[in-house]
Amino acid sequence: MRGLAALLLSLWVLAASQALALRVGDLNVAPYRDYLLLYAYLEDLPLEDLREALKHGLGLAFTFRVEVYRIRRFLRDERFFSQEITRTVYYDPVKNVYYVQTVGALEAPRRATSPRQALLLASSLEGLPLFPLVRLKPEARYRLKLKAEVRKITRVGWPKKIIRFLLFKGESLETPWMSLTFSL
Repeated sequence: MRGLAALLLSLWVLAASQALALRVGDLNVAPYRDYLLLYAYLEDLPLEDLREALKHGLGLAFTFRVEVYRIRRFLRDERFFSQEITRTVYYDPVKNVYYVQTVGALEAPRRATSPRQALLLASSLEGLPLFPLVRLKPEARYRLKLKAEVRKITRVGWPKKIIRFLLFKGESLETPWMSLTFSL
C-alpha cells in the first residue's frame, strides 16, 4: 500500500512540475543597423494562474537573464556580455488597465486592456537591442544563453500571503538555459 501511495505521489509531482514548466520559444538574434537584436518569447505560460494573481492585486515580474560568450577553441569560453531585463505587470482596478513596465527604462509603462495582452507584452522580447555590432569580431563565434523567470510580487501583509497560499502552487516559474551559437 505504501508503494502505491509513493508511486501516485511521485506521478502527481512529476505531472505538476511538467504542467508548470515554461519554455523559451524562437530564440534568435539578428543584426539591424548598428546593433545586435534579440528575439524570443515565453511559451506555456499558465495564463489562468497569472490572470488570477493580477486580479487579486499581486504584481508579476518577468526576468530575462542574457549572457553572451565568445567561444574559444582550447580555452574556457569568455563571458562577453551579461544583462538582466525585468518587466513588471500591475493591474489598476480603478482604471481597469494593466501596466507593463521595463525596469530601468526611460519610457512610460505600456498599457494593456486585457490580462492576456499584458502577459504577451511582458513575456516577449521583440527586437531588443543588446549591444553595438562593432564589439563583435567577424571571425569569432559566440554563444548566447537565455533564462527566464516569472515571479509573483507580494507585499508583506497577511491577506496577500493567504491569497498567495490558497491560489498559487509556487512563487516562481523558471525556464532552463537556452543557448544559441552565432557568428557575423
